[in-house]
Amino acid sequence: MTALVADIGGTKIAAAFVSDKEKTLKQRLQADSVSHDSDALFDCILAVFFQIMEKEKIKSDEIKFIGLGIPGKVDSVNGLAVYQNNLPWRNFPLKDNLKKYFPNAEIAMDNDVYMAAYGEWTEWNMAKETFAYVTVSTGISACLLSEGKFLRGAGIAGEIGLTLLENGDELTSLENLASGTAIGESAKKVFNPKLTVAGVMDLYLQEDPQACEIIHRAARCIARGLHQLFTIIDPHLVVVGGGVIINQPEFFSLIKQELKNMVQNPLQEGVEKRVQVSKLKADAGLFGCLYRTAQNRLENSPL
Repeated sequence: MTALVADIGGTKIAAAFVSDKEKTLKQRLQADSVSHDSDALFDCILAVFFQIMEKEKIKSDEIKFIGLGIPGKVDSVNGLAVYQNNLPWRNFPLKDNLKKYFPNAEIAMDNDVYMAAYGEWTEWNMAKETFAYVTVSTGISACLLSEGKFLRGAGIAGEIGLTLLENGDELTSLENLASGTAIGESAKKVFNPKLTVAGVMDLYLQEDPQACEIIHRAARCIARGLHQLFTIIDPHLVVVGGGVIINQPEFFSLIKQELKNMVQNPLQEGVEKRVQVSKLKADAGLFGCLYRTAQNRLENSPL
């Protein structure tokens, strides 16, 4: 499997090469995303891919597979980047454009959270179980798999970030209450405009009362979202990733404790033990692309 994989985000593009022999990520490169022009963003991805190929001394017609994780709505069948909030693509024909440069490559593309979820699902070896992946970073998103198949519903199954919670006299989404962005906005109002999530967590660990209020509130909100997942789907395992979780282990522990405190029915006793932190961390998306391309190869190989 000679493959290129890329995790395309609103701020950065992470990419790597996979060889037939090693089946591991090699020549990892990262570049800034381009948010102002759809063609310029595509050119940026091409540039990263060609830098990798130059280092590996291979040509574009030698690439057999390409795996892509893309935020927002993706048409995996027709190869379209349909709509991305933080990228300039609108029904962008990503697959067809890549085919012009990589004529022999099979291209697998999906939402970036779905790719990361597939990576974690593979690592945790949950072949016969129901599995949920939740990411807490700039926003909050989630993905479900059952026996290795995505549970997409009509399109957004399992998206706990859209859960509405009480916020004073209003209802506000979980994402707008407890994501990294939300925590940062709360901190700016209370402390100063330059304080980061890590800075708020440092103050929390120093037992600053205002920081404790911000962090505990965010943890309770996320725990409520997880509680809904367990109530409706009852997954065997929930893996939580994303920069806010990976970089703030104390926050993850607090979420689990809040979830434990939230359980009232004996049938749900111990659900917090089924919540684990990501194994693949920041590379979950790239590994998900790798595993998806490998799976596509198996499915399409002649008997």
